[in-house]
Amino acid sequence: MACFIAPLVAGIAVSILSRVWKGAEKLKLSVLFYLLLGGSTLLALEHAWHGEVVLYPPFLTGASDVAGMLTEVVKVGGSMTLAVSGLWLSVLYASKRLELRARPVARVATTLGERAG
Repeated sequence: MACFIAPLVAGIAVSILSRVWKGAEKLKLSVLFYLLLGGSTLLALEHAWHGEVVLYPPFLTGASDVAGMLTEVVKVGGSMTLAVSGLWLSVLYASKRLELRARPVARVATTLGERAG
């Protein structure tokens, strides 16, 4: 009922980090932000479709059981956030590997002034 809160909070934290930290573009934190935000938005829409999220307070229909709701946020939402972050890390690793493989080999000049290779 509230599992979308964990990736939403993580996406907001990543957004703040990418605005503050200069090396954010190197790690493509914007990709992680959009993955987390898109996933939590779709989850919130799905929960609204099934009547678990309403437009009047307390907004979550299961808010009467706070302990159960927090358990779901930590277990389900936390595992989804870790899965999305793991996917982002694997895509980042693969793109770095492809980038290294695609670099052209530098030509070496010989002592005779001719280019070798």
